[in-house]
Amino acid sequence: MVNHAEFQHLGFATPDINATVTFYKDVLGFEVIHETCTPDGKTPIVFIKNGTMVYECYEDKSLSEQAAKKIDHIAYDSDDIEADYKYCIDKGYTITTNAIECIPTVFEKGVRYFKIAGPSGEEIEFCQILK
Repeated sequence: MVNHAEFQHLGFATPDINATVTFYKDVLGFEVIHETCTPDGKTPIVFIKNGTMVYECYEDKSLSEQAAKKIDHIAYDSDDIEADYKYCIDKGYTITTNAIECIPTVFEKGVRYFKIAGPSGEEIEFCQILK
C-alpha cells in the first residue's frame, strides 16, 4: 500500500513565484503544467515539469530566509487515500494535516491528500488526483 507509492512531486514555498518559475524554465527547461491557487484565492500555486520531475511551487511572501531555502514536502501518488491514511494512523505516524484534505482547484477535478512528519522535519504527502 503506502510502501509501494510512486513519487509524484516535490513541493516548496517561494517568496516570489514568478521569479521561481522563470528560473526553472530558463535554467533547467521546466514547463508549466498547471496553474491555480488555494481555495481562498490567496496563494498562487504553479506545477512545473521537466521529464518525470514535477515541482509544486506556491507563493508565501512571509517566508523567513531559512524557510525559503528548504523543501517543504515530498509527495507520492495514492490510489486509495483512505487506506493509506488508515495505514499511517495504524503505524502511529504523526499526521500534519487536518486528516485527509481536499483542494478542488488542483488539476481538473481536484486532489485529496494528507501529510505525515518525516524523521528530519520534512513532510511526506500522499496525494490522490481525483478523476
